[in-house]
Amino acid sequence: MDKKVITVAVAGNPNTGKTTLINAIAGTNLQVGNWPGVTVEKKEATIEYKGYKIHLVDLPGTYSLTNDTAEEKIAVEFLIKEKPDVVLNVVDATNLERNLYLTIQLLELERPLVIALNMWDDAQKKGIIIDTKKLEKLLCSKVIPTVASKGQGVKEILDAIVEIYEKKEKPKCVIHFEDTFEEELKELKKVIEKYQPVLLNLYPERFLLLSILEGNLHFIDIPINENILKKAQEIRDKIKKLYHKDISTFIIEERYSIILSIYEQCVKESVHERLDITLVLDKLFLHKIFGFPIFLFFVWVIFEFTFEVSSPFVDWLDTTLSEYIAPWVYSALINAGASKWLTSLITEGIIGGVGFVLVFVPVLFFLYAFMAFLEGSGYMARAAFLMDRFMSFIGLSGKSFIPLILGFGCNVPAVYATRTLEDPKEKILTVLMIPFMSCGARLTVYAFFVTIFFTQHKTLVILSLYGIGILVAITVAFILQKFVLKTKSHIFILELPPYRLPTLKYILTNAWLKTKAFIYEAGTFILATSIVIWFLLHFPIGVKKTEDSVFGIVSKTVAPIFEPLGFGNWEATGALISGFVAKEVVISTMGNIYSGEIIEEKPEVKPFKEGLKEIGEGFLQAFTDAVKSVFKIFGIDVTSQEEEEKEETSLIQAVKKAFTPLTAFSFLVFLLLYTPCMATVFAMKQELNSWKWTGVSVLISLTSAWIVSFIVYNVGKIILGT
Repeated sequence: MDKKVITVAVAGNPNTGKTTLINAIAGTNLQVGNWPGVTVEKKEATIEYKGYKIHLVDLPGTYSLTNDTAEEKIAVEFLIKEKPDVVLNVVDATNLERNLYLTIQLLELERPLVIALNMWDDAQKKGIIIDTKKLEKLLCSKVIPTVASKGQGVKEILDAIVEIYEKKEKPKCVIHFEDTFEEELKELKKVIEKYQPVLLNLYPERFLLLSILEGNLHFIDIPINENILKKAQEIRDKIKKLYHKDISTFIIEERYSIILSIYEQCVKESVHERLDITLVLDKLFLHKIFGFPIFLFFVWVIFEFTFEVSSPFVDWLDTTLSEYIAPWVYSALINAGASKWLTSLITEGIIGGVGFVLVFVPVLFFLYAFMAFLEGSGYMARAAFLMDRFMSFIGLSGKSFIPLILGFGCNVPAVYATRTLEDPKEKILTVLMIPFMSCGARLTVYAFFVTIFFTQHKTLVILSLYGIGILVAITVAFILQKFVLKTKSHIFILELPPYRLPTLKYILTNAWLKTKAFIYEAGTFILATSIVIWFLLHFPIGVKKTEDSVFGIVSKTVAPIFEPLGFGNWEATGALISGFVAKEVVISTMGNIYSGEIIEEKPEVKPFKEGLKEIGEGFLQAFTDAVKSVFKIFGIDVTSQEEEEKEETSLIQAVKKAFTPLTAFSFLVFLLLYTPCMATVFAMKQELNSWKWTGVSVLISLTSAWIVSFIVYNVGKIILGT
């Protein structure tokens, strides 16, 4: 018999530890996607508990349910239309007064509610004493202290969810505003009952009445009767006359008066001397002189650790793929009597394509882990605040920095994040800057090239590429702001969460979820692209040389354009053409091209048991080398020369013949700056609703890429005297 499903909506303010709590409950069962119609991140998880399947849906972090932002609209739509069985409201115990505003609105929705008082340990350290029993009574909801980072309170939350679901009871709290206003609400209800009673059947009564008065009608799917709207306007005018304030301000103040009453009854703050680490660190990290250099230092540390620690695992994966997996698959196909073209498709198209991308998964994992540490610690919010002064130089605010930071992970969600920018010109300018922010997909290509040509200066080369992207973005924005899109900087208001030390579980879970999404993409999108490119490289049927294939002919036709940039060969051109689909496909394309040309001889096949043993030993050696790399960062070299010498794969040998360090760097600069992936281009069109500005972005990217690469290559030739 199928288990009953309990749908739980998880709601809360940003920075309350909501995602951490879900991770504590669900672990790696968490699924990350997007809400329908938008790219606001959607997280879900299903776990089994006491005979039930509990389906958790993480709503976007919001301060209220007033329909002002995309996140608030998503939350309201889900809570009202999907009617979750239980709402889990995650509240910051150290900032209860502000967090309760959302709680009051959730009570107005009349859904069964469980309140998680998160960061309970921080509240105790600060001397905040909360009477949970009295709070439960006043809010008519189960209140549970939790410490999400340590998994405390998880069992109690699950027990409360099951208990409330089985009781099938809605909150019976009476939320009462000024008597005069309550009478007006009753009058509005009478008008609705007379002219359009269906509204009261479709939507929670009190939330509906207040929303109509505030004009927040986004969640109402049917036209509202004119008599109802007329009555609502009469009430607005009456409140304005009585209290000398608009209806929205009046409702907000009434809610806060209730919150203040609850807070005074339930919370006591003991006065004691204690060093506030957040204030101390902010004086340093937000310092007007030292703040920015410290930020740059953290960026350098992230990339230094990422590449030094991940390199041994990259080498291990590369060896495993080329010396064990590929030969085993090749041998199995030959023994099974597979045709030559099928063998080529699997070994060259699939393994040679997707495999060369997956080799760099460790790089992304460690980068995401270090980024998760900065986010979880609260520093990333400071980085946005720190950059506000700098962004005003090009007519933008610190708000624009947040989408730009997201761009270093992926350009697509970064483009959609610009919808929070109110000024249309600022939004266009920010969208045009995002493609120059080097995404994680490009990083896989950088990692491949720097391990071949810049082994002693990996971090410096990678940082220089990121720096070039930022510099070009600033230059483009400055020119456009001065001559085309004249914008004015805006006041930037941002909540700065307290500093916290994120747990290892939080860091690893976040890194794994993002890495898993990349692996999934490699297994689907990149796989499909690799197969298509393999067919183009082998068409027409029977073609002897890949350069005579359809793909080779097209690439050779375009190649002269790149001659002045130092990489006018058809292989590099073909890789860049495929990169328009997705930047990580560049490596898989090279794998397809060069594997087809190089793997002529039958690969050496090692016995399966012996191979597995060597793979295991290789992993242990990679782990040891990674630990040694940490010492190396601090100037302690514990590796021997023999250990550092590694056998080069056939693809690396081929790339070494095709590029020099200078042409490789020029190639990477072009890859950094030219048109982003297809998904980003479509995201621009959708967000800006303009093919004109989308086309302008593509044109600027291609032009900038060619010009900067030309300068890099030719200046490099002069410096090197070649």
